[in-house]
Amino acid sequence: MFNLIPLLPLDGGHVAGGLWEGLKRAYAKVMRRPEPKYVDIAKVLPLTYAMALVMMIMAGLLVYADLVNPLTLTR
Repeated sequence: MFNLIPLLPLDGGHVAGGLWEGLKRAYAKVMRRPEPKYVDIAKVLPLTYAMALVMMIMAGLLVYADLVNPLTLTR
């Protein structure tokens, strides 16, 4: 499931780019416009970097919380 996150280095980023390109082509076909250019998925790299940073911060926060105050399953 992690690999399907819509970020560029993961497969989900490539799938999202392909879906966006398909939507653009379908819209152009319905509206009888010329075929659009290819989608440049490299333009979303800043979003990818931001999301990767958020995921690293969340992972660090969860590890810290687990070490400082671990959950107990006793009643």
